[in-house]
Amino acid sequence: MSSITIVLLFIFLQVFHHSQASVSSSFRIQRRDPAISNSPSNNYAPIRTDCPDNLISQPKEAQISVAEQNYVSQKASKSIPLWRDYLNRLNITGLDVESFLSQATSQGGRAAENLPNFGFAISGGGARALCVGASILDAMDGRNDRGVQAGVGGIVQLANYATGLSGGAWLLGSWATSNFPRLPILNQTLWSLTEENDLWDWNIASHYGGVAHVVKEKKKAHFPISIVDAWGRILSRHFINDKSEGVKRQGQRVLWSSIRSTPDYQSQTFPYIIALSMSRAGTRQPLTLSSPIYEYSPDDWSVWHPSLNATMPIDYLGSSPDALEKKSDACVRGFENAGFILGMSSNIFSLLDGPGKRKFLVRAIDVFVDDTDYEGKVPNTFKGLGQSSNSEAGPFPDTDSETILMADGGLASENIPLFPLLQPSRRVDTIIAVDSTADNSSLSDTSAIAYPNGTSLYMTYLKTQISGFTGYKFPKIPNAPDGTFERLGFTQRPTFFGCSDTGSTPLVIYLPNYYVTARTDIPSTKTTYSGEQIDGFFENGFQIATQLNRDPDWPKCLGCALIDRQFQRNGIPRLLQCQECFGRYCATGF
Repeated sequence: MSSITIVLLFIFLQVFHHSQASVSSSFRIQRRDPAISNSPSNNYAPIRTDCPDNLISQPKEAQISVAEQNYVSQKASKSIPLWRDYLNRLNITGLDVESFLSQATSQGGRAAENLPNFGFAISGGGARALCVGASILDAMDGRNDRGVQAGVGGIVQLANYATGLSGGAWLLGSWATSNFPRLPILNQTLWSLTEENDLWDWNIASHYGGVAHVVKEKKKAHFPISIVDAWGRILSRHFINDKSEGVKRQGQRVLWSSIRSTPDYQSQTFPYIIALSMSRAGTRQPLTLSSPIYEYSPDDWSVWHPSLNATMPIDYLGSSPDALEKKSDACVRGFENAGFILGMSSNIFSLLDGPGKRKFLVRAIDVFVDDTDYEGKVPNTFKGLGQSSNSEAGPFPDTDSETILMADGGLASENIPLFPLLQPSRRVDTIIAVDSTADNSSLSDTSAIAYPNGTSLYMTYLKTQISGFTGYKFPKIPNAPDGTFERLGFTQRPTFFGCSDTGSTPLVIYLPNYYVTARTDIPSTKTTYSGEQIDGFFENGFQIATQLNRDPDWPKCLGCALIDRQFQRNGIPRLLQCQECFGRYCATGF
């Protein structure tokens, strides 16, 4: 299998060309923490172990885990001074900051009760999405003096959640496992985005033997492997900061749960990180808006679906269905390798397993490779659950599967990971949606313009309208595939959606990737980035985040959006300046 994996990586797609960036020479390189190695086998292979009591939780109301609740609760309780500093810097006309924070000050800060509760959703889109997402987050980082001066710095530290898929997951996984440094530091010291290292070049190809050797350790331990294991190993070389055993084994001992051991996670300084992938019901089966989405947080592996709400500790990912009966050695530790999770979240190789007529090359490969080898393989601990669901959606799609087949979380066109932030128990008020999707191009057409047209946002709206999903609240979005979204100008500026909604419907702050100071419509298959291009990404993203070239009141308008739902809870009407902002940025005309 290992040799076929390498052949597929060569033949199918040069998705990642190992190129390294320089964000601006004026940014001084600083130390970033190494990833923490915590594999129980001391290598890539998982181990079998006995199961704990109450391994799986199946809350009827999709209740998040106690560990996640504790993180967000403790983070919110520490955030009052941060909110005070941020809002005082904005100086919104008519806003009495102390009055706004009075309940939190007297009762203790509680997210979605007396303090705003918001999160980032970072889209997929390969290295393009990595760079766009990084530029937005860095502009809004309180450690970025330029961002603070522009009025948006500090927002990252106030956010309680950050979700990512594909390139967005690369960003969040790299950031979190390295203890949340300034993102230009990772760009300069880890990501390797400007090295001239084509997949065919010897200095890259020479590592493939090591990739095969490491993946084979998992197979020898009698766990399923696929092309995604090899893909995850290659991604580890760029995004997992663990070089203790050399490049060929980089990140092999770093688990997703290692994020819990980083100092900034333990102090609840940054958003709660969630990566995601989606499952294919079987080989050649389509991926749809109803396909289950699986979440990977530092604490949990979860699925929220109309037919099944289930969560379990991420530490036991890969445990067999026998774990429900607590059979000896039915549970597994060490399956949740960080690179493997990044590989599953960005598994576009799953396209080879889609329905429809296949090209000759794919049919030729099928002679040697099982269909399931195009998917990330995870033993289905949830097998048998959700069979008798009373949901309109019917039985849980993966209930009969021995192995869950994981694909890129955006292959059903929901390329912005919004769904985790719509879970009612998370009570998210506001979502900053960063969209780097290439809606006007395809993997096979690298000449087309790779900017978003709003389809990802629209598809999430459609999802909440289909049978079984109507309990998830999301604002109305104009049609994107027919061009309405683009004609209304929403792809060329920030836009607020849900301004007139109340209650549990979140307000969405949409930040699309568009041209301001540099072209950032790099195709998803682009492999070599120059330092100038990377600098262009970061400056362009800074301008999108701050709107310095367009609207000096934007930071105040952004602040108005972040606190709007809290004003609703407090029974206070919008301030006059916020009304003016909403008149400027709220979506209308459809």
